[in-house]
Amino acid sequence: NAVILKPSEVSGNTAKLLGELLPQYLDKKLYPVINGGVEETTELLKQQFDHIFFTGGANIGRIVMEAAAKHLTPVTLELGGKSPCYVDGNCNLEVACRRIAWGRFSNCGQTCIAPDYILCDKSIQDELVKKISTTVVVS
Repeated sequence: NAVILKPSEVSGNTAKLLGELLPQYLDKKLYPVINGGVEETTELLKQQFDHIFFTGGANIGRIVMEAAAKHLTPVTLELGGKSPCYVDGNCNLEVACRRIAWGRFSNCGQTCIAPDYILCDKSIQDELVKKISTTVVVS
């Protein structure tokens, strides 16, 4: 199986890293990384694929679906949404912060269940902000 990986145009560092690392482990002819914005994506969507997986917002999802329909290409859409994370005042903050960071950065945050914002008890807010900042830097 071959894959064309087209990271978001707003995640340039991730795209660069994937472009450097993937060829070390996978055949770059079978797993190319395509960088670019709207113009490159529009051209890419004119091609015929066996399946398209898209993670992003509903507006672009419609464009992807419409382009795929021209070739009757099956599509899996992972469309946004907002996923809150609630942190209780009695929890273990280190564990909570580690799990929130993992959930947010796993798969570069490209999942519909990645935490988008945090709700917490006011009594732990300052400590939570401090610990999650430290967790992200250390991780």
